[in-house]
Amino acid sequence: MPKFDPNDLQHWTNGVWSKVPQVPVEEFCFDTRKLTGNACFLALKTENNDGHLYVKTARDCGASAAIVEHFIEDCDLPQLKVKNTLLAFQAIARIYRQTLPTKVIALTGSVGKTSAKELLSLLLGEETFKSHENLNNTLGVPFSLTQIDGSVHKIAVLEAGISEKGEMDTLASMLQPNVSVLINVEPVHLEHFGTLEEIATEKAKLLNAAQKRAYCPKQWAHLSKNVPTYVFSEDASENSENTILCRVTPTKSGWQCIVQSKTFDVPFPLGRRMAQTFAMMIGVAINEGISASDIQTRLLRWKPLANRGAWQSVGNRRYFVDCYNANPSSFENSLEGFYREVPKDVPIVYCIGSMLELGTQSTAFHRELGKNFRIQKEDIFVCIGAFAEHIKEGLLQHGAHTSQIYTFAKTEEARLFVEKLPHTYFYLKGSRKYQLENLII
Repeated sequence: MPKFDPNDLQHWTNGVWSKVPQVPVEEFCFDTRKLTGNACFLALKTENNDGHLYVKTARDCGASAAIVEHFIEDCDLPQLKVKNTLLAFQAIARIYRQTLPTKVIALTGSVGKTSAKELLSLLLGEETFKSHENLNNTLGVPFSLTQIDGSVHKIAVLEAGISEKGEMDTLASMLQPNVSVLINVEPVHLEHFGTLEEIATEKAKLLNAAQKRAYCPKQWAHLSKNVPTYVFSEDASENSENTILCRVTPTKSGWQCIVQSKTFDVPFPLGRRMAQTFAMMIGVAINEGISASDIQTRLLRWKPLANRGAWQSVGNRRYFVDCYNANPSSFENSLEGFYREVPKDVPIVYCIGSMLELGTQSTAFHRELGKNFRIQKEDIFVCIGAFAEHIKEGLLQHGAHTSQIYTFAKTEEARLFVEKLPHTYFYLKGSRKYQLENLII
């Protein structure tokens, strides 16, 4: 576990200690419910809360220090006063990153980047650090960086996620990646960007921050300008030394991935888009020096994260839970994988949450969802959220009957209805706001 000298923290942040801690800081935390010994509490201010209200609680929970924007006078916990807690934490992460011998691989994309990060870290081996779950924003990235132990971790795979213009500049300045990976660009956060090209341009800032090399799909290679860039392509006629050929073919149990003329068995019923992501991560692992035999062995240890395409059984019910987030591309991929696993001809309850941050195209995207469903007479469609009526319109256009479709404004309103249904198979997917996992009964 890395240790941070209090004097370094003061220097890196231009802060002032109320009194200097007697022990090094071992980790950082902004939630007092998760504090451990020798942790430094971050008193963050948000629209809805102020971490300064919990500094005393942090002391009582065992924190060794706190970073604050103003001293809590009647608290004896060592406090480092700075101008802005979040910016100070980012400065700590940025400077600490410069001290690390660890090779940092930074990964971004619109769809499936957390799963890609999990897979790539698995393929690279046991001495690889990975960011926890999806700690990928301007707060999550410094948390991830400050958990890397340079004496233990030879490689770190860290995720970078953006929702607005300018965010990647902040993330890239902290990550200072040796290697950058862009897996895809899809219509996500269109509300803030407007076009796919604008999304790609923002994400490509991570490629251009790479110190050694970058990886991306062929169509976005023109945006990577600063370092040697390897492009993913399915076109076998592409034969340049910087092209990584990735082809996927469905099998009975999963997929066959042919990457750089080597064949890999992926025995999981993924959707095609996720299978292509698997092939790309295999390509990165090969190029980063991992043998084909090690890759195949490690592939067999893959398990999906909770709420990202994992099955749950409760009583006689089977839930396919893919409700961490949602956009048009992830819906298509998720349903393709779902249909490869669910028995044919069984009635299904589809719990569909609205997709958020799609901007002016929101209505059209929700109507188009209907084309992805294999609609049967006994299926039930539970549509939830701001665009539930538009999802209903799309389902009707693609063959569903009005008696099969029910709309609700909130997930809790749908719960009682779903609880009474006699079905065995349930499909749950929607934007995180709707927390569809609460329909698991």
